[in-house]
Amino acid sequence: MVYVKVGIVALHWPPDFGGAERYNSRIIEELNEQGVEAWGITPRQSEDDMDNGTGYVHRLPYKEPINLEHSRGMKAWLKTAYTHIEDNDYSHIIVSNCRTIGYPFLEFIERVKELGVKVGVLHFDLNKKIRLHIEHLFNEHGDWGMVEEVMTDYIKGCFDYNSPLWDNQLGYWAIDSPLYFNPDFVISCSKWTNSFIDPFGEKPSFVLHPFLHKDRINKQKMENMNITMINPMYHKGRSYMADIVNDFTNKWTYRILLGGYGGEKEDFMKMIADSWAIRDGRVEILPYVERMEDVWDATDLFIFPSRFEGYGMAAVEPMIHGVPVMVQDYPSVREAVGDGAIIMPYGCDSREWVETIEELFFDDEEYEEYQRKGYERVQYINDRGHGEIAALIEFMEKLL
Repeated sequence: MVYVKVGIVALHWPPDFGGAERYNSRIIEELNEQGVEAWGITPRQSEDDMDNGTGYVHRLPYKEPINLEHSRGMKAWLKTAYTHIEDNDYSHIIVSNCRTIGYPFLEFIERVKELGVKVGVLHFDLNKKIRLHIEHLFNEHGDWGMVEEVMTDYIKGCFDYNSPLWDNQLGYWAIDSPLYFNPDFVISCSKWTNSFIDPFGEKPSFVLHPFLHKDRINKQKMENMNITMINPMYHKGRSYMADIVNDFTNKWTYRILLGGYGGEKEDFMKMIADSWAIRDGRVEILPYVERMEDVWDATDLFIFPSRFEGYGMAAVEPMIHGVPVMVQDYPSVREAVGDGAIIMPYGCDSREWVETIEELFFDDEEYEEYQRKGYERVQYINDRGHGEIAALIEFMEKLL
């Protein structure tokens, strides 16, 4: 039997509550359930009365006032992580979401590889430049298949500079690919994001879609709301969110969660300040809830109009609770929801969203149909997850 012991190195971990943090924590849980020893390795300390994720985690301390978002602080903590890895006989280390701006990871990954450890990188999303180019191509072609084809050629062109100063590593830097760090392998959260990081197939890669929560643990009874939205940021489709709240023809109630990195409340509030919903007290804005299950058990519909996503697991989780979901048509989001959600045309008018919501709330049969489709999608994702985690273990064994 091949010896496998996995560590995921991540600067952020629950109780931080972005999608990547939950994804990492659930991978660790799934690997341990399959009999593979796996640990999170993070500077993030636990907090009382918050969801701290899996218990399989080494929370390595660091001296304040180190700023982990800056290269000096990142480099200092990575030395601590390296010492831990050196002392604990890992076969695989997976570095979470190290972007090319995080250049201290270059040295860290090379040093860990010198220990004889196989080092991979978890890749979540495409960078802003690539995403904007994708959006431009969709506006031009109106077809995601054509966008992928043209985008692949564009990315290959980033390596085609006739200069002695330009090499493949700089090409990977230009497209913000994890291959810039020269890992042994890459794990991506969706086929879509995996399509644009390795145009020449240089590194082994594996697509591991995010896992759903298995346990429904309701700690708080919340007031029921008609519509829930999360993370009202520009790229999350906040203009749609604002237009729906601002619609004066309906008297819906709204719950808006600011999300894992939701620091844009002020901008969003300006967009809805004059709405009748605000004046009538029909909008609840929350910075944090410990258990999203409580939210889903107290909502009739989840709106997820994100323009870009690495995957979009948030669009699937409400389905566990029988909540219909509306999303914007984006390839990685489709990977998540399949035909289990109401899919709105990419870039369509906000009025189409409002009219679709009106129809759903008016038509009980349609509402129940999307509840059923959601349940079916959840079952599919759980079955897919069982197969993918077994295949991931086999993938990692073959790397040794």
